[in-house]
Amino acid sequence: MAKNKTKRIRLESQIQKMLHRDNGVTAHFDYHIHINSKNTVELHLLTFNPIHDEYMLLHSALGKSSIDCLEKMIGYIQQQHLAEEEKSFTISWKKLNEGQTYQSYFRGKTEEEVIQKFLHEKNPEEFEFNIRQNPIT
Repeated sequence: MAKNKTKRIRLESQIQKMLHRDNGVTAHFDYHIHINSKNTVELHLLTFNPIHDEYMLLHSALGKSSIDCLEKMIGYIQQQHLAEEEKSFTISWKKLNEGQTYQSYFRGKTEEEVIQKFLHEKNPEEFEFNIRQNPIT
């Protein structure tokens, strides 16, 4: 049991370092257990940026265990720049009760998927935003 916990913590630490190096955000791991499901664990990898004081969904993974989910997440992070089916998007946004506008960057297959990542567990009525697909480089 302790061996699995150590491995989980090591994988979480690896992901935290990868994301902090990439764009200075912190990583947070939101696990959900699904009863009566083939893949019983779902991991939502959230990023938090202290500049705008908000979290965003980076990616979700389903697996048989937290370790399985984390290994899939590392694969996603390492390969996301190579994924042809995912496009790069920029969302310009602000909270309605604040004046500051921010830009956040996402990858997703569709504009709808990216908006879901941006609004993950948030009230959409509290945000004003627009989205655009970034040019392919």
